[in-house]
Amino acid sequence: MKIKKLFAVTLIFLSFQVKAYSVDTYMFGGAKLFNYGLEASDLQELNTSIVSLGFTSSTSSTDNAGIGYDIGFGAQIAPNFSIEGGYVNYGTLEINTNTTGPVQNIKTEITGDGVTGAVKYNLEGFYVKGGMHSWDFSGTVTTSLGSSTDAIGSGTDPFFGIGFGSEQFELGYEHYTVDDGDISALILRAAHKF
Repeated sequence: MKIKKLFAVTLIFLSFQVKAYSVDTYMFGGAKLFNYGLEASDLQELNTSIVSLGFTSSTSSTDNAGIGYDIGFGAQIAPNFSIEGGYVNYGTLEINTNTTGPVQNIKTEITGDGVTGAVKYNLEGFYVKGGMHSWDFSGTVTTSLGSSTDAIGSGTDPFFGIGFGSEQFELGYEHYTVDDGDISALILRAAHKF
């Protein structure tokens, strides 16, 4: 959490500094529809670990999607090139599990957020960008006996994005590496120049 606060303070400081040198700056934000990349084998691994706890059987399902958002600042450092930094909320992945022997309905919710830094190249309405994101995920497991929330993990990994739009609106795709897995998002975001 200290890294995120330091990043936010640094980002605000840099946004004022680049404005002092007549660099075009902008603020952006928008919605993201995430696909968490879970496969049937991932759910089977979860079911196997639950059965090994002593349950007779376990079945799990998920819609593999969540809605998140991002906000941040950017600065055009050269024609067609910008740098961006921001905050991203990765939404909530929900997994529902039903067991027998004994019967139990288990809901698992995985949430996360992070900070991003990227270089962006714009050309005639299209863009590509790449950078790093520092992420932090936690999980909440809810059963008939109550719920428990624990940290799952944190780290820093690469991400990239592609899309098209104008100076005010963008529609795109982003791909985030998270340890050994990947998540992706369709994005719709707006920007405002200062």
